[in-house]
Amino acid sequence: MDSEALGRYVLPAMEQLPRHIPKLNAAVLCTPDGFNICALGVDDRQVGKLAALSGSLLSVGNATMTELRPELGAQSMDLLTLQAGTFQVLGIKVSKPDGHLILMAAAQDTTLGVMIMGMRVVARAVEQLFNPA
Repeated sequence: MDSEALGRYVLPAMEQLPRHIPKLNAAVLCTPDGFNICALGVDDRQVGKLAALSGSLLSVGNATMTELRPELGAQSMDLLTLQAGTFQVLGIKVSKPDGHLILMAAAQDTTLGVMIMGMRVVARAVEQLFNPA
């Protein structure tokens, strides 16, 4: 499946994000190496950079966790949060049969709990697209 078709395939699941995170500013679904699949609230000139940064942030988080807890081995980070005042960015791993994707979202004036729960709902919806029951 080409990247545009893949983006259209996951778009209905991604479009659930604003319902679960009402003050959503932007969201990106990308591969761990920073290839964009689908984005919401992001202009064309930002998409590539945000996808690359999303992949990099979780990689840096994984490296930090491995340094602090080497016994975790190859277990990768499931969730990463960043906060500046009332602006939050959250990255979450989305499992698929041959690896994982990264869902990164940003919101203003939204509690971390609301973001985590909303993103988990959408992550599960995307996972079900790749792992139909």
